[in-house]
Amino acid sequence: MKRTITLIVLIAAILVPTYATAQRRAPQSGMSLSQFKAPAAAPLLAEEEPIMDVPEGTLHDNMYASSFAYGLGWGDIYIQNVDGGIGKVVEGTDGNLYIYNPISQGYIWFSILPWIKAEPAGDGKFVVKLPQLYIIDVGDPYYAYCMHYDEDEGMPVVEEEGEIEFTWQDGVLTQLGDKFIGLCDATADWFYMADQHIVYTPQTDEPLIMTDDEYYIQSYTMTYLSDPTDLTATRNCIVDVIIDGEDIYMGNLNNNNATAFIKGTLVDGKATFPTRQYLGVDAYYNGHIYVLTGDAFVDTETYGTPVFNYNLNDEIVFTVDEEARNIVAEWPASMITNVGPNTLSIISDYVAPGLVALDEYPATPAMPIFTEGDVTVNENAGWAVLHFTIPTEDVDGYRLNENKLYYNIYLDDQVFTFDPETYIGLSTAMTDIPYKFEDNINFDIYMSNGRHTVYLYTTEFATVGVQSIYTAGGEVNRSDIAYVTNPLNPSGVDEVATGKQVSDTRYYDLTGRELPSAPATGLYLQRVDYSDGSSTTIKVLK
Repeated sequence: MKRTITLIVLIAAILVPTYATAQRRAPQSGMSLSQFKAPAAAPLLAEEEPIMDVPEGTLHDNMYASSFAYGLGWGDIYIQNVDGGIGKVVEGTDGNLYIYNPISQGYIWFSILPWIKAEPAGDGKFVVKLPQLYIIDVGDPYYAYCMHYDEDEGMPVVEEEGEIEFTWQDGVLTQLGDKFIGLCDATADWFYMADQHIVYTPQTDEPLIMTDDEYYIQSYTMTYLSDPTDLTATRNCIVDVIIDGEDIYMGNLNNNNATAFIKGTLVDGKATFPTRQYLGVDAYYNGHIYVLTGDAFVDTETYGTPVFNYNLNDEIVFTVDEEARNIVAEWPASMITNVGPNTLSIISDYVAPGLVALDEYPATPAMPIFTEGDVTVNENAGWAVLHFTIPTEDVDGYRLNENKLYYNIYLDDQVFTFDPETYIGLSTAMTDIPYKFEDNINFDIYMSNGRHTVYLYTTEFATVGVQSIYTAGGEVNRSDIAYVTNPLNPSGVDEVATGKQVSDTRYYDLTGRELPSAPATGLYLQRVDYSDGSSTTIKVLK
């Protein structure tokens, strides 16, 4: 596999962390400890293994986790009250209790998360004996250590050995005392991450799932303020709306909970949505996601730079013009997708949102775009990585509904299916990949700044292609396939399918005008004709 546990991201080296206030933006998963400081290497004992698989026993899944946490950010040690993390507990068949991810709720979240063991101590109590091997990240071991707060140091300090007690009663896990569970390297050097006052409770909230089998779902373009230094600057996204008498629903407010809706009431042209509505679990943020409401203000003091901040309230009110198909909330009214319902840990914020109905029509999507160097093949490791852009316009330049846009990957002339045995972040096999889909477990499929990245666990192909698919207006329409050759076999285009040969190669600009040769720079089309009468067209950016 291309990674052990985390997705490594290139950042500037962190030298001396400083203290900061609680994080306002929700941290994302998939980071590596090696980004922050070099670990002290030490050999693992042969019998040492972190607990990464779900232990045997009775699983209490998707619990609601809270704690008080120290965390390491981009150059800062921060502290925060963690609210809405994902907790799990297994009552082991061996009599032990296993606790999922107790030291990661408020800071760096690994792609695959570990468990620690708690041994029975009688009267509903369990003891976590520390240190325990916690995780292996990029080949280096990290341990859970017991820590206590030191007044002179002004921070937690590591204990060589220690114990932390929990109670497990009526499905609720509660830490006793004030000790911390902290993350350290192999020499017990603290990584500035530690939790205390850990509590896991059953999650009783359920997401409201709506489907087009039961309701007419209308897509709307939602425009909202995006820059606290310029209140005329906006961004937009596409959301779903259902109007059913005096009930109104809004969905697609968080990419990883696309089918979950919030519910409001529609009376006298006013749509009112209560706060703290639950969307479900988002593995990317390792949290339970809620939609909060509040009044925005430009905060120039708290974080040293202007940001939108919020006075949370009980509801947001929109003015609805059903004839014009507009739904508008005036400044400072805002909606926030958030980890947990009580403390700001923001995923997305929609300031003064205004919605306009999006008319959908059958359309042919524009062809995907490869740029030079967008296919990398590691023959020794047996995998390849693709980078490409899926345009969100049709062939005539009109905007498409991204929620109805998909793509296929082709190896040579065969469409590729991603199977869950190979792609461990998938729960089912996938051929048609939704435009916004991301694998938040192993990061085999993800999008960044509008560019898609896909890993393939094979190098046995001569060409690789991407095709866009648009499902709107009762039709399914496909783009041309954008192909590029395997860079380890640049002549592989001659060997597609059953050995067919290239008969001609031509170059065109985007208006269709034929060019005498491939341009040195810019975007152009390359058409390859084969001896069997077939052809492929590649969009190239140099």
